[in-house]
Amino acid sequence: MGKKLAFPLIVLVILGMELYASRGLRNLFHIHPGNVFTFNIIYWGLTLLMIAALVRAGLTFRNQRDPEVFRRITLVLGIFLMYFLPKLIFNLFQLAGDLSAGIVWLFHREAGMDRIRSFFIIPGAVAGILLLAGFGAGMIRGVTNIKIVREEIVIPGLPAPFSGVRVVQISDFHLAGFHHRPDHIKKVVGQVNGLRPGMILFTGDMVHNFAEEMDPFMEILRSLKAPLGKFAILGNHDYGAYYRWNSEEEKAANLAKVKSQIREAGFDLLLDEHRTITLDGAAIQLVGVENWGKAPMPQEGDLERAMAGTDPSAVKILLSHDPHHWFMHVRGRKDIPLTLAGHTHGFQFGFEIGKFKWSPSAWMYEHWAGLLKENGQQLYVNRGIGYTGFPGRVGIRPEITLITLVCEGP
Repeated sequence: MGKKLAFPLIVLVILGMELYASRGLRNLFHIHPGNVFTFNIIYWGLTLLMIAALVRAGLTFRNQRDPEVFRRITLVLGIFLMYFLPKLIFNLFQLAGDLSAGIVWLFHREAGMDRIRSFFIIPGAVAGILLLAGFGAGMIRGVTNIKIVREEIVIPGLPAPFSGVRVVQISDFHLAGFHHRPDHIKKVVGQVNGLRPGMILFTGDMVHNFAEEMDPFMEILRSLKAPLGKFAILGNHDYGAYYRWNSEEEKAANLAKVKSQIREAGFDLLLDEHRTITLDGAAIQLVGVENWGKAPMPQEGDLERAMAGTDPSAVKILLSHDPHHWFMHVRGRKDIPLTLAGHTHGFQFGFEIGKFKWSPSAWMYEHWAGLLKENGQQLYVNRGIGYTGFPGRVGIRPEITLITLVCEGP
């Protein structure tokens, strides 16, 4: 389907669903026929206003680079989702009620159809209200409600001096989303330093598009401290792929500035490279690749180039932004026991109750958050700090990961 057809079709689907929702709400609240006109004016006025705001935000998104405008666009998207998704849930309940009423009618023409429908639309309304409240809380509180996840990761062959080393992984800052509240990134940095990491590893998406997003945060990021070093790789957003540049030269200049800013913030930026980390006469190797994801994501990473010249006997930790890269190019390689990734954000929406977790990310990624163990290899996917699109998090909290490296027992 062409892009020109996709957007009008989406709008038509939204209008159709809104029409169905308005019918259900009239039934739910028993709107008197004399008040239907007033109800329609209010309901459709709000609906058309929301659609118009969404269309305008969509048309300006790829042509702006002001962080404040970016924030307003994401705010529009957030409010639209709060307005639309609860009614989507309500419609699913309403559809179940209509189908049930239709089935009953086939066998019992005198059955009370409205009573059957109300049995479904009342719970649907409750579910919609709960979702509305969840999205509201996700925008107000969820986006800054940091969770520190602690993992002990056993690595076969890990040199004894590295057993117990604390590695902090952070990912996906998307700094444009916090330009109006640098205090939050300062809080993140304080929490990271408070964990007393031996190494700090940043797994991509420092910015959303532009190098200047880092300007208000440079001193804050420089204050990250780790005696064995702090290292970073690029993510898909760092390449500026989501902005309509005037030329390829302008885009390339922005990327060069992003790289320069990351280095000036004190990170050792790994661009298909590796580093040897030594401790008490022992060594491990850190390998970092540029972003490699499924098209249309940038496919810049070259694992073979990054691995060239590494010590075959050394334990290696790979930094690769997109977990797709692990499944397509790293899985099965016994020389890379641990890979750290980010990118998914856990879709910023889902459920995590004990060991059970679910997110729409599961439709796109074989593994979208936490630790995966498979045939002697391990992949850890960090849920990220920032956001894209929806300016909040519902059920999937932003994450700082504290990994303690452990030697394999005898």
